[in-house]
Amino acid sequence: SAFVPLHIYIDSGDTPLAAYQFELKTVAGRVKIVGVEGGDHPAFSEPPYYDPAALANDRIIIAAFNTGSNLPAGKTRMATLHLLVTGDTAPEYDIELSAAADPDGQKISAQITFDQGDIQ
Repeated sequence: SAFVPLHIYIDSGDTPLAAYQFELKTVAGRVKIVGVEGGDHPAFSEPPYYDPAALANDRIIIAAFNTGSNLPAGKTRMATLHLLVTGDTAPEYDIELSAAADPDGQKISAQITFDQGDIQ
């Protein structure tokens, strides 16, 4: 088994991002989420909210919002998931951004991506 960080990025272009929600599913491999860390920007540096019940089903739903005026725009690391990978199959993930909103609560177009950090 190995510990693997999975860095989650959201790119909101020129629009400030005030809120987001995404779902991450494991589609191959055996993974247990052992921690959730906040992002790079001060507005989202606290760990985001997540649904503990979803953890049992190889998926997690994560969401965060900030009502302040100092908000990120462009590509920003929003969270890091700390995973425990067991078994011999390399994990594969499916990620879906289900909501992204600007400071007025209006839905915005944004892209979500991830990259896997170094195995520990």
